[in-house]
Amino acid sequence: MSRTALLRRVDWVLVAAVLLLLYIGEHAVRVATVNDIAGDPGFFVRRHIIYIVAGIGFAVVAALVDPRIYRRLFWFIYGSTIGLLIIVLGFSAARGSQRWIPLPFFTLQPSEIGKVTMLVCLSIIVADCVRRGIRGWNMAIRAALLMLPPFTLVFIQPDLGTSIVYVAITLAILVVAGLPGRNVAVIGGVGVAIVILVLGILPTVGLPLLRPYQTERITAFLDPQGGSPAAYQAEQSMIAIGSGGLAGRGQGVSQTAGNFLPEHHTDFVFAVVGENRGFVGSAIVLMLYLLVLWRIGRIIPRARNLEESFIAAGVFGLIMLQVGVNVGMNLGIAPTTGIPLPFMTYGGSNTVTNLTAIGLAIAVGIRQVREEPTVTGWQERPRRYREKALSAPTDGV
Repeated sequence: MSRTALLRRVDWVLVAAVLLLLYIGEHAVRVATVNDIAGDPGFFVRRHIIYIVAGIGFAVVAALVDPRIYRRLFWFIYGSTIGLLIIVLGFSAARGSQRWIPLPFFTLQPSEIGKVTMLVCLSIIVADCVRRGIRGWNMAIRAALLMLPPFTLVFIQPDLGTSIVYVAITLAILVVAGLPGRNVAVIGGVGVAIVILVLGILPTVGLPLLRPYQTERITAFLDPQGGSPAAYQAEQSMIAIGSGGLAGRGQGVSQTAGNFLPEHHTDFVFAVVGENRGFVGSAIVLMLYLLVLWRIGRIIPRARNLEESFIAAGVFGLIMLQVGVNVGMNLGIAPTTGIPLPFMTYGGSNTVTNLTAIGLAIAVGIRQVREEPTVTGWQERPRRYREKALSAPTDGV
């Protein structure tokens, strides 16, 4: 298929929704950081625009590249990701974490890149399992073994938020691949048990796995009146959103522009929108995210092969988890975990990563089997399309 034909099949509704979110995020960063650097009110927004332009460039490349090539590059992609996650541990910690590799013009966060690379690698492995008839726990264990090394390396940085995103991507792909509901329920129960073990049992016996600031974030969520810095952050976010009312307070001096709300341009940028644009502006943002998720969800059953279907599912899980947790912590209904808001949070690595993920979804969408869905469920394709997918060459050619 020619490049011109591919461009005609781009989901421009998805593209428009993402561009609108980028615009709203850029404006929120501009308003929130106007007083952050004395004498240079545009410092952060200029850098943010550069990140957006770079991210759009990566998205375009990802959309134009045929996803079948990733199977040939599997070990290079996986090995490079593991290597970067190991290398970053050798650099000095910033804010208690070893997450960034300093480069001449920017800092690289390998854990963010890993969201996309692990998504691709996991899709390839799970697709192989489905083709070979490996289902249920056997498929889940193989996926877990693939994800365990990067998950562990990210967790010990420590970066609890990103490690949770890795789990969400894995579960999204496994569910679309047909993992039975009872298996998902068991995995959820194990997750709850691990949380109880890490937060309740191990600290009491002198074996804490979390850093003090991570524990503080979770306990602040459970006890918002405890007076900790994390509780203050959440409280100021809720004050900012609540003060926005129906239509917002505009761009004057406020909780966000007045620097009463820490991290206003990063993890809590949604509070900036809530204060300046009110309920109406916040609702528009949430509807745009729902539109993005809907358009990505439409791609999953239309993909031309299993790998690409799972790639779209992974992108869906990636965006949904980040939006849900970030908005939740801004509203005080989820603990502060450091998970960014896609397309709106200030930062180079997360902006490029999320836009690249959208590029992957678009790449799958423009190469879909047909225009209209032919399924009643995620994997219930008509016989001729299912057999075509299952009999595809294992090298993806």
